[in-house]
Amino acid sequence: MQNLTVIENELVPVYETSTGEKVVYGSELHEVLGVRTPYKDWSSRRLLDVDAIENEDFEAAQICAPSGQTKKDHIIKLDTAKEMAMLERNEKGKQVRRYFIQVEKKFKAGKTSKKVQGTKKEKLPSVNMMVKNIKEALHDAGVDSKYIAAEVVRIYSDSGYPVNAPVISDTPKLWDCTTIAKEIGIFSESGRPHDKAVSAIIQKLDIFTDEVVRTAYSRNGHDGVTVQYKDSVFQKVKEWLQENGYPSVIELELANGSVNKCRVVYGEVA
Repeated sequence: MQNLTVIENELVPVYETSTGEKVVYGSELHEVLGVRTPYKDWSSRRLLDVDAIENEDFEAAQICAPSGQTKKDHIIKLDTAKEMAMLERNEKGKQVRRYFIQVEKKFKAGKTSKKVQGTKKEKLPSVNMMVKNIKEALHDAGVDSKYIAAEVVRIYSDSGYPVNAPVISDTPKLWDCTTIAKEIGIFSESGRPHDKAVSAIIQKLDIFTDEVVRTAYSRNGHDGVTVQYKDSVFQKVKEWLQENGYPSVIELELANGSVNKCRVVYGEVA
């Protein structure tokens, strides 16, 4: 992570690396959060709390202090810095976390816009053949026709052939366990959305067959089918938490019959 350029400086300075990664300096995050614990002790504890991996989530760095002395610092990826801020569990931590989320949204929107503008058209016969093959595969996998249609629209649009399809606007909002955890504020002790805890709750609910939907997905160049839930399941998860007093431990039954205790921290939703 070298050649850093400041891209946001409203609260905590956010930098961009030569590869486009968004990062912050640990010492600057520490200062804005107003933490009284010395930076060395605080950074060691917090990086451990969020399960950060060196050279993947952060890098050690040396900075020159005004006194001329060299001090240890860290260059931390924005996702990791966001988790560290949330673990302060105070108003300043919440403020910094929201700020990081807004920075992510801002630059994600800009990246998407550039990608759309630079889309190169595939030859239409090739796109038609790809659509035909994917439709057959999704149908065989039991994906609902509405979601097959949505996937077809996505393929044509990504290939440079936008399609206006009213049926897509009628498609209900769907949730997977991770998005449910993010929306309700169900986190692991390390600050990540606790999808396994949501799975554990869903195990305990009366879920109807028509509340579970198999949909197509495309991620990092790979296509597949995933299970998602209708909004009624999302509401049932919220009700279960309210009825059970937001437990700090939720038991998940594994396929082999053993039980995994999911430890949960409830956070404020951004």
